[in-house]
Amino acid sequence: MHKVIITIIIAVIGGVVGHYLKLPAGAMVGAMISVGAANILDVQPQLPETLNILGQIIIGAALGLSVTKEVLVGLKDYLVPSLLVVILLAVFGVVTGFIVTKLTGVDLYTSLFGSVPGGMHEMVILSQSYDVNHPAVMTIQTVRRVLIVVIYPLLVLLVSKLTGSYMHLLDK
Repeated sequence: MHKVIITIIIAVIGGVVGHYLKLPAGAMVGAMISVGAANILDVQPQLPETLNILGQIIIGAALGLSVTKEVLVGLKDYLVPSLLVVILLAVFGVVTGFIVTKLTGVDLYTSLFGSVPGGMHEMVILSQSYDVNHPAVMTIQTVRRVLIVVIYPLLVLLVSKLTGSYMHLLDK
């Protein structure tokens, strides 16, 4: 029980630091890094399976909060575009997973969970149900998310300039 309490304290400290530093998915990434570092330093952190399940329940609840009446009302106008986005992203994610495996030697299923352009939290939790390299999935998803946050606005700006339909940033 002592190691579980130490693990929770380490995770909370890392999560707060990650959130404070405004890392992408800062609380989760900070907790992962701090517990991972403790593991590397032979602190031997431990969590019982029940706490892992509880964590998944809490993340599921947080995601469920995004399902609102407004989202359901807007669904009729955006059902077809939403389905197209899901289908195209799923196909590109699978193709990317195969390419990553072929070029790097990372096992296919780790590449598939690392390549899927879904939410990082959801993919890491989902990957826990499969025999994949979970730290690799987390690393790939984290790098993907950071680079998207940096690169995608530049791509939108480039598209804006190339099409002549300039986007204006909101003053927020």
